[in-house]
Amino acid sequence: MGKKELCPLRVTRHASLHWRIVRYEEVDSTQDVARARGEPGLVVVAEAQNRGRGRRGAYWHSPRGGLWLSAVLPHPPPLHIQVARAVARALREHYRLPVRADPPNDLSLYGKKLGGVLVEASLQGNRGGPVIVGIGINVNNPLPEELASTAISLREALKREVDLTETLDIVLAALDDLLEERKWRG
Repeated sequence: MGKKELCPLRVTRHASLHWRIVRYEEVDSTQDVARARGEPGLVVVAEAQNRGRGRRGAYWHSPRGGLWLSAVLPHPPPLHIQVARAVARALREHYRLPVRADPPNDLSLYGKKLGGVLVEASLQGNRGGPVIVGIGINVNNPLPEELASTAISLREALKREVDLTETLDIVLAALDDLLEERKWRG
């Protein structure tokens, strides 16, 4: 299935950036779509990814019901663990669950993988190009049987359906906080 944009760009105001969110029904990879568009503040969200990936090109199971996104940030790139810690803290505070950041780039809950972070940066000439931060979180998606002992979703942990838009807003606020902290520290 090809890329089908679900709605026009939605602008959400956060402290550091005006996030421009574009949603797709299905893409190969949100990272690839975000890199092709390359404008800071753009967030690509897909209902499903056919070729989602983690660090070192590892396949990331990304069916409908999860939160699969890539955000284009300004240079310099944050570390994987910085993003993971910011997202873990935001999820922990909002959902009152013991979400942790496990180095180098995992989000874990009750000893199982809840999600992950992928940071990719490029150069344009001798300057920093776009920084693409990919975040995948198991929210309401079913987990394959082979992952049941090692992965978990928010729905499983909370014993209820979780609002994906609310989770997206929580993640974007965490990214904003991270950007503000980095700007403050110089």
